[in-house]
Amino acid sequence: KRIIVHQLDSNLSIKPSAFGLLIDAETALDNMQHLATEAARHDIYVRLDMEDQRLTQPTIDACLELHRRGLKNVGLVLQARLFRTSTDIDSACMALGIDADFRICKGIYLEPEEIAHTGRAEIIDAFGAAIEQMLSKGAFVGIATHDTPVVQRALKALEEHEMGPNIPDPRRKSSAQRSGKETGYEFQMLLGVRGELRRSLLRQGHRVRVYIPYGERWYEYSLRRLRENPDIAVQVLKAFLMPWTNRR
Repeated sequence: KRIIVHQLDSNLSIKPSAFGLLIDAETALDNMQHLATEAARHDIYVRLDMEDQRLTQPTIDACLELHRRGLKNVGLVLQARLFRTSTDIDSACMALGIDADFRICKGIYLEPEEIAHTGRAEIIDAFGAAIEQMLSKGAFVGIATHDTPVVQRALKALEEHEMGPNIPDPRRKSSAQRSGKETGYEFQMLLGVRGELRRSLLRQGHRVRVYIPYGERWYEYSLRRLRENPDIAVQVLKAFLMPWTNRR
């Protein structure tokens, strides 16, 4: 409601499991459709967060089905660490066409080595490759990272595609032709993490979206994120002990 009242440039990110996707797929779809329909009335974008491997394909299927139901304001999150991500990018772009709109992230879920990259260098390479693939496909790309090497590779890829701050997306048939996404990309970061990197990107003129956990159980959600991937604890501890690094 406050997003609407204050006319904030905000998206919604939802966990499909919270809408019942692991219990009853059709009911979950109806629940997500109701939310996305209401969001569309107010020009608000809804992104389906990607959870652990049990939900990878069901979440992709849900996104595609919501588009088939006419809800073009729904986007998908993919995890760079998964081996299947390159194939998922291709199939989603083929199905969605100019409406392909991704957030690409490292992936917080520590999946087994049989299905995912586990080394830092491997994950960074896969992340960069996914960004380049999405850009080449003409999709809008939300680059969700706090890693300097990933940012550097993303900036290089953007330059190669002649994309950047205040430059209309030059790619033909790009999803970024939609209102509010004219440049074809944005960086995305968690509130309170790598403030100095966020400010650096802003100074360069890049669009940066900040992810803010919201709701009555935000504390439990944050603790769960820490349990899922303890690496985040390092950034949280830094922000707690050195808060000036994340000031605006």
